[in-house]
Amino acid sequence: MHVRVAEPADVAAVARVLSAAAVKLVTRGEALWTLAEVSETAVEPHIRSSLYHVGFDGEEVVGAFRLQLQDPVFWPEIPEGTSAYLHKLAVLPGKQGRGFAHQLLGHAVRLTREKGLLFLRLDCVANRPKLRSVYESFGFRHHSQKQIGGGMFDRFEFDVGAPDV
Repeated sequence: MHVRVAEPADVAAVARVLSAAAVKLVTRGEALWTLAEVSETAVEPHIRSSLYHVGFDGEEVVGAFRLQLQDPVFWPEIPEGTSAYLHKLAVLPGKQGRGFAHQLLGHAVRLTREKGLLFLRLDCVANRPKLRSVYESFGFRHHSQKQIGGGMFDRFEFDVGAPDV
């Protein structure tokens, strides 16, 4: 898989990947993101800020994620300049189960390491064993749970000083 920073021309592709993943989760009764949250309008400002990265299978965009250097909502206690934060990791439903999610995570770890940061952190809705398995099988360690609003979230971290992924 080739991964690079998303460009403005990738807005539709990123929204397509995220929307397809969101729809699949809704059909399984595990809604995560609304279609508005993953629309072209929603992702475009983040793409213009070089926060999204896209993964290719050949010439097709099959995965995406957003990498931030701050996350005051989910990780307010973490000192600035120590961590990167991964959000909206998704792989097209027809391409899931082929290791693309781990390849995207590996790329995010390398980017975090290149920035001289100590940890890559992420969160997900609590009680999602399949999603948790993806992160833990990659090497993320469960850090804690955090309640935000009416929801409970599992927080994970990956020590980027660990051996290469």
